[in-house]
Amino acid sequence: MKEEKEQTFSMVDNPEDVPHPKRHHLEPFRDSSKTRKLRLWLNIIFMVGAIAGLVVYFYADREVAKYILIAACVFKFVELGLRILKI
Repeated sequence: MKEEKEQTFSMVDNPEDVPHPKRHHLEPFRDSSKTRKLRLWLNIIFMVGAIAGLVVYFYADREVAKYILIAACVFKFVELGLRILKI
């Protein structure tokens, strides 16, 4: 018969003692103040446009609301592009 080995798991008293891989390939996000201010304003325009579009959608003409929401999304896509490209 085969001998079965018992598996033992040891618990570490201090989680800081466990070796972790170094993540040197991850660098912190570098955002210039000019880009940050522009992205902030683009986000504000997007939020105001989205809220206005929803109000118009539920309380007025749905066709006009679609155009307002599309325009708001354009601002968000521009902000997203700036963030992804790290310009």
